[in-house]
Amino acid sequence: MKKLVFVLCFLVCAAQAQNGKFTTYTETWNHFTRIYSIYVPPVLQQNPALVMVLHGTTVAAESNPPLTICTKGMGWDQLADANGFLVVCPISTYVPGGPSGGRFFWESYGRADDFPSPPDDAGFLRSLVVTMEKTVSHGGYGVDHTRVFVMGFSSGGMMTQRMCIANADVVAACAPVSGPLWVGNPNIEIPRPSQPVSIIELHGDEDPTIPYCGGLFWTYEHGLIPVPGVDVDINYWLGSDALGTNRSPLCTAGDPSPNVFGVDFKSPDGKIEVQFVRELGFGHTYKPWTISSAWEFFAAHKR
Repeated sequence: MKKLVFVLCFLVCAAQAQNGKFTTYTETWNHFTRIYSIYVPPVLQQNPALVMVLHGTTVAAESNPPLTICTKGMGWDQLADANGFLVVCPISTYVPGGPSGGRFFWESYGRADDFPSPPDDAGFLRSLVVTMEKTVSHGGYGVDHTRVFVMGFSSGGMMTQRMCIANADVVAACAPVSGPLWVGNPNIEIPRPSQPVSIIELHGDEDPTIPYCGGLFWTYEHGLIPVPGVDVDINYWLGSDALGTNRSPLCTAGDPSPNVFGVDFKSPDGKIEVQFVRELGFGHTYKPWTISSAWEFFAAHKR
């Protein structure tokens, strides 16, 4: 009985102790009003790691941005509480109009035509990293520049890929979830990152929104447009990180390859890794283990 009481007390006390601070900020970037939130755990490490979390497309009024998806929705606050890292949750650009009345989504590769003027999301996200790396006396958190990580879901996963290509010099590892490299233009030329970036990509093999093996993706402006399969992403990152060729394709004849559940390539020194995880039976979603897998990968891949 005493043991049970101790366990219950431990759980309650631990829950009560997790009173991190969640603060929302607004600034102007490239003539756009931009919003972001910062979650600081109860005990923040000295020179902490930074995890930037990018939300998926959100249909909502401009006055109702998806502020808490990365914490309450994905649970990054709980992981931060346990590991002492900083969480930054930027909000994408708001685009009015369309049958929904308006939505928040990202300027990923192939989506530039969806915006009346370019919001420069990649530049905005980079500016947040630079700010977080400043010392506390200069308005930052003294983030360890070797431990900056980005994770995103859906259009946030697409933007994660762009962020990590455009800003490879400030990012150590990235986790795009159900978000391909590009959308809409199979002939688009994706630039190479300035230096290697470790990648863990996860995608459900029954995703009806962004098909695992590529196909068509429905957008508000253009109807159905093409998206690549997961092999395109993995082959791109293997080439960019000079990790060789994948000889176990994830897709065969347009369907998930039988008995191929992922790939994992590492550099000889183990510092750079490209890993893909096939989420069996998943649709366009994520689960708690998706998020914890991303953090486990991040924790092992400082620059």
